[in-house]
Amino acid sequence: MAEHFLTKSQIELGQCLETGSGLALESHAALERILADRVSPEAAALFAEPLINRGNDEAPASIAWYTDLPGDGRPLSDLGDSERSRVEAILTEQLRAIREVLNDPEDGPLVGAALHLAGTPKGDVWVVNGRPVLINWAMMPAGAGHDSAARARAFAASLGRYLPLSAAPPVTAQDVAARRSATAAASEPATSAPAPEADKPAAAVPPPGAVPPPPPAREPRRHGLMSWLPLVLLLLIAAGTLFWLLSPGTRIFAQADPDAAISAVEAADAVAEINAALTARRDMLQAALDGAQCRADGTLLMPDGMTIEGLLPINPDNPNDGPGKKAQAAPTSILPPDPARVQVPQSGSIDTAALLDLIEERTVRVVARLSGGAASTGTGFFIAPDFVVTNFHVVSDPRITEVFVINERIARPLDAQVVSVSGPIGENGDDFALLRVPEGKQPFFRILNTDSSLKLRSVIAAGFPGDMDFAAGNPDGLTRPPTMTLTDGTVSNEQTLQVTPGGAFRAIAHSAPISQGNSGGPLVDMCGRVVGVNTFVRAGMLRTVNFALSARDLLDFLAATPTAPDVVTQPCSPEMLRPATRSAETAAPAQTAPALPDFGLSPGTE
Repeated sequence: MAEHFLTKSQIELGQCLETGSGLALESHAALERILADRVSPEAAALFAEPLINRGNDEAPASIAWYTDLPGDGRPLSDLGDSERSRVEAILTEQLRAIREVLNDPEDGPLVGAALHLAGTPKGDVWVVNGRPVLINWAMMPAGAGHDSAARARAFAASLGRYLPLSAAPPVTAQDVAARRSATAAASEPATSAPAPEADKPAAAVPPPGAVPPPPPAREPRRHGLMSWLPLVLLLLIAAGTLFWLLSPGTRIFAQADPDAAISAVEAADAVAEINAALTARRDMLQAALDGAQCRADGTLLMPDGMTIEGLLPINPDNPNDGPGKKAQAAPTSILPPDPARVQVPQSGSIDTAALLDLIEERTVRVVARLSGGAASTGTGFFIAPDFVVTNFHVVSDPRITEVFVINERIARPLDAQVVSVSGPIGENGDDFALLRVPEGKQPFFRILNTDSSLKLRSVIAAGFPGDMDFAAGNPDGLTRPPTMTLTDGTVSNEQTLQVTPGGAFRAIAHSAPISQGNSGGPLVDMCGRVVGVNTFVRAGMLRTVNFALSARDLLDFLAATPTAPDVVTQPCSPEMLRPATRSAETAAPAQTAPALPDFGLSPGTE
């Protein structure tokens, strides 16, 4: 079996040509052997190896194509003119070498069938490592017949451009015999024949299945001035669009990327520690999967007897335990629990509320308008009724003329004042800003201050990445209530990173995806406490690592500001509502049975 996957195509089995007792596609091994023995190994590699899935009532038939040639494949039509011409010359040479096999009574039908291509829109000739490879071979175009005339038309439209033949390639022994007879007749010397009468010229009648000659070339058509009108209109539209894009106030300007926050050595060490943490996480998940038990009613229980959300199965003897009831969950679970079912205490109340609602009330989009009408955006969160924390780099642009905050619960922009900042991160290891919202009367987050490790703890990143309304050309988009985005994940690692030229910061690496617009947003645990401030990402070729500045660094910054945050120290003991529908939780518990030249970590820009 060839090792390198090329592409996959959906087919109808009726398109496939037959030879002998089955589909020609199923004789790839014989085709490869014939061409390797009689022509060359290069000719044998011309035809991709098919892996046929005949489909069923639910899914159509399909073919996965493989090749022995290493490298990425792409359609011939995607190449530039010079490269395409070079590959077409190779294809022509290989097809001409194959032509002699078509006269063989035994091997000719299979080789001839293989020269028919399905004629798919993307093209059936692919290129791998500079060499042509054919897919969808031994097939007819969808809806076409299999008679000689239809095959002749299909061949002329595909490989006939590289291998002109007087008739379609043979697919039966009779076709081979007819081809041999035609070849022999063409090689005999012409016999004398009476000349046709002058007024009755003889009509040339092509043999059955012959490839029709191309139509005569049309005389070049001269275009009038009006034919240039569409091009002129397109150029005017393009110029107008460019002028609009360059006009102030029509875009959100991204701030320039700050210098790398840490040295290359620190970055390499950070990535190495994250890799080790991810490897440990992978091993833990594999062990859980190996020991998991699926109950008859569908619940998947881990080796410790808990569900993937960290809940024990329902105790049928406890009347207060059942579907929709609140239950204690493990602080670390296989998958982060649903924030809509996680219950957290309300400030100053014995009641609880959904973690999702708590985050939505306390998280805001931060908008900084710049001189000239442009703007930059980020995320912030309330730590007191009238104070919001965000990143320094969200509000540090000297062109800022106005700052306001908004979310769906506030429903209108609230003016904000920058009262304290610390940054940039490359100078002192901080990236914090405190905003005062004079009209603010919002509920606020508690901040966790702990020396305990957060590794493998479930977390949620909240923010407003991008701005769809403004990007769509809505000038009022920034002042309308935005839709918040939540992503969940787990803490991969906690590190103290040395910045250049001085200072250090404590970073939390986590797997909850963040992007532009998330900067300054909260990283929240399953008890609704802020454990970090999302600040930057490190994008590599294989994955993206998300970083938050630790809550302890945030508290150090807030100590010198006019606010007094609500600080908690106790570990998280999450509670959540069981699924409302009765599930297999009623079952009894299971028996316990990254050269790194680009690793600078820089704050994201908004």
